[in-house]
Amino acid sequence: MRVLPKMRAVGVVFVLLPLAGCMGLGDMFREKRFIAGDYFLMEGEADSTDDLYLFADDDTTSIAGPLDRIGWNQQYVVFTDIDPRQWDVINVKEHHRFKITDLQRTQDSRFQQIAIGSASEAWQRAETQGSN
Repeated sequence: MRVLPKMRAVGVVFVLLPLAGCMGLGDMFREKRFIAGDYFLMEGEADSTDDLYLFADDDTTSIAGPLDRIGWNQQYVVFTDIDPRQWDVINVKEHHRFKITDLQRTQDSRFQQIAIGSASEAWQRAETQGSN
C-alpha cells in the first residue's frame, strides 16, 4: 500500500520537471558570464551568441535582449537591443538606467572609452574577462 503514494510522487516529478524548462527555470543551469558589478550575460533559448541577454544578479528576468550591441566598464553598461539609434545605459553602482542617443554616446567622455561590440564579441570578451 505504501508503494502507491511513492509511485504517484515520482510520477508528479516526471510530469513537472519538463514544465520547469518551459517556465524558464532551466535557465538557472545556463552559463553566466559576469561583465560589470553583478551584471552578467546569458545565451537565450537558441544557445547562440546571437541570442544574448543581459541580467542582474538579483533578478530572474532579463534586463534586455536579445542584445544587438553592448559594451561595458566597471562604471557603465551600454547596450542596444531593438533600436540601434537609442542606447540604454546602466550605472553599475547605482543600478540606475537611462537612455541616450548614439551621438551622445560618442560625445560623452564617460562612454567614449567603452569598447562596443556585437553580442557574439561581447560573449567572447566576457569569457576572457572572467578568466583573468
